[in-house]
Amino acid sequence: MAKLLTDSEFQRFSELQQKQASFTITSAEADELRDIVARAQQKRDDRAAAMQAIETYIQQFDISPDELFSPEQIGEAARTYGLIPAAKKERVLPPSFTYNGKPYQWTRTLPDDIRVPLFDAFKAGQSVKEFIATPKDASRCAATIARLERETGAVYADAWLEELSVTRTQVDEALTRLAA
Repeated sequence: MAKLLTDSEFQRFSELQQKQASFTITSAEADELRDIVARAQQKRDDRAAAMQAIETYIQQFDISPDELFSPEQIGEAARTYGLIPAAKKERVLPPSFTYNGKPYQWTRTLPDDIRVPLFDAFKAGQSVKEFIATPKDASRCAATIARLERETGAVYADAWLEELSVTRTQVDEALTRLAA
């Protein structure tokens, strides 16, 4: 009932129900309560008729779910109703660097202490492996190179990608994730 009424209507409905329960309701208030209930029932009936019309059109025109909803919406609904397990999204940690023995994490911005030498080396076409704190984590390395390429406009050499055990495809995928 609460979903069918506005906040003020629901508040008045609750007040009138309490008066009715304690037998202190007047006939005018009883009529008002009946009117509120009738409006709520009319809204419910109108919604049901609209849903029936939509269902009819979907069947009549043979509309598939993927025409109505995005794959993300369909997946979310399937997880909500337990049709597929609620898998956790893969969490990729931000790139981590070390420079002069000091650790840095590239969350939103990178401090100038490491930004300047890192970007200079990257733009000069040198290896940045010595800066990367987690060289064995291929996904983080790919994300690091993707961010560097995006922010500098330079392309990292394939030889240096091999040094990090990262493929160009992994970097391109990381670039598309960054864009999204």
